[in-house]
Amino acid sequence: MADPGTTAPTLDHLALASRRAWDQVVRYCYQLGGRWLGGPTEAGVDPFYFCQVEFSGGTKLEFVEPYPDTGSEFIERFLHRNGPGPHHFTFKVGDIEAVMDEARIAGYDVVNENLGDPDWKEAFLHPKQSHGIVIQLAQPGGESGWQDPPPLPPTDQGETTTIDAVTHLVADLDAAVKLFTGVLAMTEVERQRHPLGPTAVLRSGPWTVKLLSPTAAGPRHWLGDRPGRLLQVELSVAHPGSVPDLRPIPGGYELPPEKNLGTRLLVRQLDP
Repeated sequence: MADPGTTAPTLDHLALASRRAWDQVVRYCYQLGGRWLGGPTEAGVDPFYFCQVEFSGGTKLEFVEPYPDTGSEFIERFLHRNGPGPHHFTFKVGDIEAVMDEARIAGYDVVNENLGDPDWKEAFLHPKQSHGIVIQLAQPGGESGWQDPPPLPPTDQGETTTIDAVTHLVADLDAAVKLFTGVLAMTEVERQRHPLGPTAVLRSGPWTVKLLSPTAAGPRHWLGDRPGRLLQVELSVAHPGSVPDLRPIPGGYELPPEKNLGTRLLVRQLDP
């Protein structure tokens, strides 16, 4: 494993792809209480549009949409094959070349590497090898983020919304744990006998990720013949009744993927 003092990856954000990133901002900022971090201020500088919001505790979501010109083909291909929904995890690293070497030694192919920009070096693990979701390795340089992002109107949720966990279905639990706790340096904190199937609970930075090998019919059908597929994002909010389209389920509320641009949400009310 890479030296955690210098190179260990840390999960930074989950990216969701759609045709209109602003639809995601409406949901996760206005309705669910995420804090607007910002996005590019000049169109055309980047090959696709992206912006980010942050939740209590430091978890972040990124929203990406393709531009009509060249450079966005990979997002177009994803949307054409899958429709809108979860696209990639980004792990930030201190020494991307060391992590890339470690990934190759462990038997993973590193693709689409771009090390020419000192402000943002990146490379990827293909979802066929990374259990159904793209893994981006990124080494930022210099200043990161956006300066003084424009404020957005507050929501009924205040600044208390948390992302409690992300559940990712995998066909091979042991192999998935090996990748996420090895090259990606997550920490396994628990094994659960979940009603939906055996589950490994992993942590990295502010994130909790549950890798679940489904045995129940519903999630098995959702996974299909894929090596993996992100099942849901779990949030706690102050006022779930103010969120459109939520439907009550035992223990909380659900926003099904067809009502939320391909991403299923489980929502519970924060303890008063």
